[in-house]
Amino acid sequence: MQRRLTLLACASILVNSMAIAKQPVSHENLAADFYKADGDVAVILLHGTMAHNRMEIISTVAGLVSEDYGFSVLAPNLSFSDESRMGKSGNGYPTLVACDIEHRHKYFDVLDELGTWVDYLEGQGYDKVVVAGHSRGGAQVSAFLATPNLSSAVVGGVLIAPGGSSSPEKNIALFKKNTGLDLELTLKKARGMDPNAFINIPQFIYCEDPKVTSASFISEYEFDPRHNTLNNVPKIKVPLAIIGGSEDKIVPDVTKRFAQFEDKAGVTIETVEGADHWFRDLYADDVASIVADLVDTL
Repeated sequence: MQRRLTLLACASILVNSMAIAKQPVSHENLAADFYKADGDVAVILLHGTMAHNRMEIISTVAGLVSEDYGFSVLAPNLSFSDESRMGKSGNGYPTLVACDIEHRHKYFDVLDELGTWVDYLEGQGYDKVVVAGHSRGGAQVSAFLATPNLSSAVVGGVLIAPGGSSSPEKNIALFKKNTGLDLELTLKKARGMDPNAFINIPQFIYCEDPKVTSASFISEYEFDPRHNTLNNVPKIKVPLAIIGGSEDKIVPDVTKRFAQFEDKAGVTIETVEGADHWFRDLYADDVASIVADLVDTL
């Protein structure tokens, strides 16, 4: 890495990153934090499962990329079809995982929301946009980057500890373990319901006793090859960095999982030694450095 900082400098930056100015912005009824810097390149940084754009990894990496490497960052708050997340009640920024909402959102709503934010950044004068995501956000970003007719403004992507479902058989087994229910039978039941009716299930993703519509349930659990990051990567035509943590127990063995793409043109696979799934403390600078290195090649 060409962008390594000294331990002392890193520590100072992480302390000061909490004070980095961020501007809440809204566009098309969506909300985000905007970390503005000079230049014509912007990075979109998407949070993970049922989380929000001010969780530690997002705010820290966004601050470092903006403040230390000079690239603007936009951190969206996925709407989950819930107005309270969009600043329309309270402060609009939850501090907990969004399990207590009515789950009416669909897995691939993210494609439209990311597209909306790319349009927003183009309207703000950014000629180049890199789209990055952490964990589930990384899997969703991979689906977005693999979309046909992707905007020409999108010139790169970063998948940080990217999740993503594997085989239907493993998903069926995991659903049975978590809920005691047969996934195929539950999907059959959901398909026969009103899409807006709530289905009685004990767990949704990892939310206990959820209020979830049948349509939302189907979008999450019905087999779709786009759920699998490994299926999306071969379709991505822009330069791509894939980042894993050597101590990640949530999404382990990222380097091993994606090793088949090591020789694919434009793909870089990096392991941050010592980092867990959240890349806390000094490991956040490793992530920011990799993002910045990718941007420098564009």
